[in-house]
Amino acid sequence: MKNAVKKRRRVLLYWILALVLSLCGVLTGCSHEDVNEKEDRTTIAVSTIGPTHGWATAVLHYAENKLKEVAESHGWDYICVEGNDSYEQSQQVIDLVEQQVDCLILLPMDGASLKTAAVTVQNADIPLIIFDREIPEFAPTATVKGDNRGIGVETARYFNNYFPKGTTVLELMGDTSTVPFLRTDGFDNTINSNFRKIQVGYTEWQRDIARKLFADWVKQQDKETLASVGAIYTHDDEIALGVLDELDMYEEEGTLDEMFPNLEVIAGSSNSQEMYQRIKEEDRYVLFSMTYLPQMIEKAIKIGESVLCKENYEEMLVIPTTKVDKSNVDQYLDTSLTEN
Repeated sequence: MKNAVKKRRRVLLYWILALVLSLCGVLTGCSHEDVNEKEDRTTIAVSTIGPTHGWATAVLHYAENKLKEVAESHGWDYICVEGNDSYEQSQQVIDLVEQQVDCLILLPMDGASLKTAAVTVQNADIPLIIFDREIPEFAPTATVKGDNRGIGVETARYFNNYFPKGTTVLELMGDTSTVPFLRTDGFDNTINSNFRKIQVGYTEWQRDIARKLFADWVKQQDKETLASVGAIYTHDDEIALGVLDELDMYEEEGTLDEMFPNLEVIAGSSNSQEMYQRIKEEDRYVLFSMTYLPQMIEKAIKIGESVLCKENYEEMLVIPTTKVDKSNVDQYLDTSLTEN
């Protein structure tokens, strides 16, 4: 009898111990999950384009610095990626959506090509601030852009004042995105009727392509056409520098004065530090650069910050143009920026 009682006690103690251990295991498991559960941190991201030209390089420089500043001030995470073409950038944007970033500032390589990726961001309920290049028939959370039409307008006004009797202007465009067409439209609607404009072609914002495009055009022209050229309107400082490279070669060969006897003014845009240095030192041509500064990416990031903090923000912010010439170029030379 006593043995039976002892046996029952042992069984009861066994089950009590098992129950206690089971409960401890559950409690220990919960505690482990609490300790190792990933902290839900806010992430603000920027997707920009590769270093196609000096302005884009500077945008990346300012974006990284501002992102870090904003993120650290709030205890957020941040991501900054750059795509070398529209396909790569689209894939990067999709990856950011999958990473569940909380806000994205996007400088699209090409608005039309990035539209599908932008819609994916929007469908994921992620605030999207479009920077510089707009996406057709798409309404983002906010837009920050430069006055691209204003660049064309102000360049044409300068030419109108400098050449009151008119002249022949060569135009070298950037690419087929919305930006070049706005610049061309502003120019065409402002330039006086006594000017003749010759469209040389698209450069993809590349210095070497611009130089070759310009050189090929020159080879196809007669002396009369070349002699009529008084000004060159380029859509970017990299393009202007490519043209200047070719003109410098003609000068070294001793053929420049014969080929372009009346060329006086060359216009660029977009904040190239090399162009600014050339403006400062130039003594043959009148050089100027109509631009909105790449620092404006900071304004787009600040709007992203306001969206995340549920503060008021501007849905459309247009940055006015600035003319940089020999009179004020020292204000815009920035030794902290390095360019390839």
